[in-house]
Amino acid sequence: AVVSTLCARSSGINAEYGGTIDAMAADDKAQKQIEELGGKLAASEEKMVKEMAALKESLPQKPRKKDVLIVSGEEELREPACARVCAGTTVRSATNWVDYSTNGIYTDVDISKCGFVTVPTVTTSLEGSTSHWGTTGSSEVYSVTTSIFRIYLVAPGGRGGGANKMHWNVEWIAVGYTC
Repeated sequence: AVVSTLCARSSGINAEYGGTIDAMAADDKAQKQIEELGGKLAASEEKMVKEMAALKESLPQKPRKKDVLIVSGEEELREPACARVCAGTTVRSATNWVDYSTNGIYTDVDISKCGFVTVPTVTTSLEGSTSHWGTTGSSEVYSVTTSIFRIYLVAPGGRGGGANKMHWNVEWIAVGYTC
């Protein structure tokens, strides 16, 4: 009778709380499974990161792309990383124009700050406030070195300081190698 009573009470408790106990046990089991999966995921992720790093290291390094590419020149082509574009202008109203012949002038343009080690390719134009449209020679470059070049102009009205009064100056772009 005592055993029957205990069994009946156990059945009643089991009926009343059994679902909760089973749910708690299931929650604990699920929590353990989540923790196990989380650990496995972390280990897999760490392994994948290491594999990706090893793969990146095994790939050949590509040279950094530059905006400057020299495809031909007066001298042998060099390392693309050494290519440089350098630009400037002579001083408006104070360019050192030198009278030359009966209707010409010239100026030497200093490009030494560019740091070229080979003779660069130089492109020029003449800028001013008036009458420079009537000149010739502004794009004809003479005696280019790594540090200087010269421009001669046939320049009506440019002699005797006229070029500076009209604010004539040389705009230039040089492309060459620095190593």
